[in-house]
Amino acid sequence: MSPFTGGLPRARAVLGERFGHAAFRVHQIRVLGPLLAGRSVLAVLPTGAGKSLCYQLPALLADSLTLVVSPLISLMQDQVGTLRRRGVAAAYLNSLLTAAERRTILDAALGGRVRLLYCAPERLGSLVRNLGQSGTSVSLFAVDEAHCIVEWGNEFRPVYRQLGKYRYLLKHPPTLALTGSATPATRAEILRVLRLQQAEVVMTSFDRPNLAFAVERVADERTRFARIRRLIRDVPGHTIVYTPTRRLTELVTRALLRMGVRAAPYHAGLCAETRREVLIEFLRDRVPVVVATSAFGMGIDKADVRQVLHWGPPRTLEGYYQEAGRAGRDGGPAHCRILWRPADFAWTECAPETRSYVSRPVCRRRMLLAYFGEALRHCSGCDRCPGSPPGRQGNALPVGPVAG
Repeated sequence: MSPFTGGLPRARAVLGERFGHAAFRVHQIRVLGPLLAGRSVLAVLPTGAGKSLCYQLPALLADSLTLVVSPLISLMQDQVGTLRRRGVAAAYLNSLLTAAERRTILDAALGGRVRLLYCAPERLGSLVRNLGQSGTSVSLFAVDEAHCIVEWGNEFRPVYRQLGKYRYLLKHPPTLALTGSATPATRAEILRVLRLQQAEVVMTSFDRPNLAFAVERVADERTRFARIRRLIRDVPGHTIVYTPTRRLTELVTRALLRMGVRAAPYHAGLCAETRREVLIEFLRDRVPVVVATSAFGMGIDKADVRQVLHWGPPRTLEGYYQEAGRAGRDGGPAHCRILWRPADFAWTECAPETRSYVSRPVCRRRMLLAYFGEALRHCSGCDRCPGSPPGRQGNALPVGPVAG
């Protein structure tokens, strides 16, 4: 039996009452249909598709707690603040809270006074134990940024590999796994780790027709920096420059500042307060350029980034598409460019498909979409296909059947 009352008709009413939207997007209905019927779903939806609504709205139709596992502290804080302003009893558990604050929130959740609870992965074990001991049931178990099961699961955040065990301890609630990009192999691994053998898989096209992709070979470091500086000058709006190391992040930032560019560094070596200040300055348009490692990106709600530049080849195409996807979230034209030289491969551990992407004389967009299992009729913008500016309508076709 489904733990959600009213199904899609009630969901449509709540959509207007609490979220102020007149109608669902098509892919949201494809996710919510099976989910509200009590079935688990893996949803692979692009940036800006409204993924968070797919668990926030069911939480208001559920007969008990909705638990959301997220690695993104800033996202938790922003979403909980917004939900509370809409009258939703939401809270989060993460490392920024004191022990007393965490105890207060846990007591509220166990007492039924929290409808939707966000939890950092590292807090999940103790939370699940407390839920089990108190007999508190979970109506919906949501895993945001589910590709981290593969990307981070073995090293940086091993708790991701245990999510299937925690789902079992929660007595197999309907589960929603969400990600913005995932290869066929990644999708299969997410389903295996979460033990979702019968889950619906909902996908939309990975194509972002408003993004133009380019790769540029440079002769040396001086040339690479000069090119980045020129691109920042010539492309109005906000820019993210991704670098492979913390040291390079600091060096590039200082060089830009000396040239009169308002820039700030962002990497995991900075304290949490400094990272938050940089994020706020970027979101409020006070700093137009952020130079960052891969620590910067997921959950960053900045719609008008006009270009994403990579200092060297990315490690994987999957990671690159996540980072490049920070550009153009408002639907306007944006540019994604990799600047590289052969010496980069001596100190960057790149997957074979990344080497092919930067060096082969074929359509960049076609290669990216093929990596995610899609075919492309016509390119809407890349340096290998001149005369196709970004902004045309999407034209990608899935390769093989799409479930959901």
